[in-house]
Amino acid sequence: MRKGIVSIIVFLLFALWASAENTPEQRAAKAYADKNYQEAAMIYDSLINRGQSADLYYNYANTQFRLNNIGKAILFYERALVLSPYDSDIRRSLEYANTTITDKIDGFHTFFIVEWLQEIAKIFNSNHWAYICIGLFVLGLILVLMFLFSTTMNIRKIAFYLGIVVILASFISLFFSFHQKKYLTHNPYAIVMDGSVSVKASPSMAGKELFILHEGTKVEIIADIDNWKKIEIADKRTGWLPAKTIERL
Repeated sequence: MRKGIVSIIVFLLFALWASAENTPEQRAAKAYADKNYQEAAMIYDSLINRGQSADLYYNYANTQFRLNNIGKAILFYERALVLSPYDSDIRRSLEYANTTITDKIDGFHTFFIVEWLQEIAKIFNSNHWAYICIGLFVLGLILVLMFLFSTTMNIRKIAFYLGIVVILASFISLFFSFHQKKYLTHNPYAIVMDGSVSVKASPSMAGKELFILHEGTKVEIIADIDNWKKIEIADKRTGWLPAKTIERL
């Protein structure tokens, strides 16, 4: 009887080990290692439909790059970078992928203070900034109470000035939280997915052609009408192109 129980336990443990060794992520990784990029891409694609993560986007981008789908590769490198902005592997892979595209346009630049604030906002995600905001606000309230009820003048002065700083930092954290949430849900950037697309002066196929963009080029969406998007590229040129030719980050 005891041997039978031990055998069942061993069998169950082996079954659990075998199932753990055959997860979709592991099958995708094995397919990629075996250079079966099409199968790896299909598995990663099914996983993306269930959820998102920087690692998943990065691995999927790698498979698309191997399949020479440069536009989709850059799209998912960019998406991975949004979720993990300081990941050096993602950044290097994106930079290399951008060297393979036709349109060599300098990156988007903003006023240095705005760029500096954006970099600070990327340190944490929206939820983390919200937690920091709440923590600082509670600390600020404690300092306010110390200012109101302390009988020691030095403590009152410290609590007053420190309270102002902490509450101000709380509102800044709240701003960063909303900024990160908006960046995730309403990202204004997109990637050209067609091999080449004519950018028009007006939202019509009959409009004057201004210039041509190619697969993998990053654009910023600044307006839309029906099935057309008005875009701006890094060198500040603007124009209209069909919405189906680009995909948002």
